[in-house]
Amino acid sequence: MAFRFALAAVLKHRESLEQREYLALEKTQQEILQTKAALHQCEERRSAATRRREADLRRGVTSVHLQAAYGEETALEGQGEKLRAQLRQLQAQWQNCLKAYELARRNRELLDELRLRQLGAYRREQAKREQASSDDVFLSRRRRDH
Repeated sequence: MAFRFALAAVLKHRESLEQREYLALEKTQQEILQTKAALHQCEERRSAATRRREADLRRGVTSVHLQAAYGEETALEGQGEKLRAQLRQLQAQWQNCLKAYELARRNRELLDELRLRQLGAYRREQAKREQASSDDVFLSRRRRDH
């Protein structure tokens, strides 16, 4: 008789939950990386706009041009703030995903450990049965020979 873990379906379900939580964690991590890249790009564009405006000031450009340059910097600053807020939200979401993943992993590991213990007990019992069978064969041969 082969080993059959009574809670195999539950273990499979827990494995799928763990995988789902891991994928959610990875997705959030990717969104964090994308947001950081967008924030870095926004800050680079804002710095470039500031350098252009300062160069324009030294050259003495018209006030309309300077007003447009200030407007561009302000817009980029606002975009940067939105990205920083989004990054904070994603980092909090990542923490929640991490907690959910760790819980799912612990739950799966508990069942997996139970399965391994039951498998070990099954194998020990199987070895005992085989030994008993071997002993019976030996004793029957011994009785037959004497």
